[in-house]
Amino acid sequence: MGGSLAEIFRKGYTQVNEQVVKLEFLIPTSPRAEKAVAEYMLNNISLISDMTLATLSEETSTSEATILRFCKRMGFANFIQLRQAFALASVEDSVDSPEAVSYSDSMVTICDKTIHSICHSLENTKVFFSDQFDQALDAILNAKSVYFFATGDALCSCTFACAKFNRVGISSTVCSDVVYQYETALRLTDKDVAIAISNSGRSSNVVRSIKLAKERNAFTICITQAGKSPLIKYSDVSLFTAPVELTIGRDSVTKRVIELAILESFYLGIINKGTKDYKQMLQNTMLSSEMNK
Repeated sequence: MGGSLAEIFRKGYTQVNEQVVKLEFLIPTSPRAEKAVAEYMLNNISLISDMTLATLSEETSTSEATILRFCKRMGFANFIQLRQAFALASVEDSVDSPEAVSYSDSMVTICDKTIHSICHSLENTKVFFSDQFDQALDAILNAKSVYFFATGDALCSCTFACAKFNRVGISSTVCSDVVYQYETALRLTDKDVAIAISNSGRSSNVVRSIKLAKERNAFTICITQAGKSPLIKYSDVSLFTAPVELTIGRDSVTKRVIELAILESFYLGIINKGTKDYKQMLQNTMLSSEMNK
């Protein structure tokens, strides 16, 4: 399997309206003037491709310089590039937004909406793929040990990754108890990797743990939805997700599925890009499973 780690995750999913996802991600953290530009664009996707810089400036009551700054924040060199991208976005056959579950829905309909939500979330998350995935993989491959920090049901994703990483010889540990998280973080060195999972990026014990790990010179990675949060401040690499929520409450399976997909991608990256004899390690895993029957 060739290509970057981001490409490993990217394969198998359809095209998504990237501009909408980028705008929704940038709005909460953009300066006030740029936020006005972003909100206008989000509400007028089909109009942007026909606008001049001066027209957009007038419609949003912002300066042309502000719009050009926002173009760069969106990843475009100039307004013409942005306008071309929005021309494609306005005619793109993107996936319809998932519908909320209602009282009258049958179980078949509920299952369909749930799967739609998960697929849509995975497609949205592709927008944030970058070479930071490869930086994270390199750190994991060269680490003495990998430690996972999370709280609540995000620990399920950590446990999954820990088992798979250990299976192929990457020494890994899940830190669940709060006191144990702090104790572990204080023992880390520049030879270790700390991976934090927090959708909000504000889980206090997770943020404190990663802060401690960073102060001990460990390489820190976070998986989070938030574009601006305390967790990102202490992370060398930030991998962003874009879940579409249907679940009432905080225990969303959509968040976990995205995290699992990212962590599975790292597992595949380890096997395909590492230097160890992973084939033999996987054969040992199969042998141990057979012995347990």
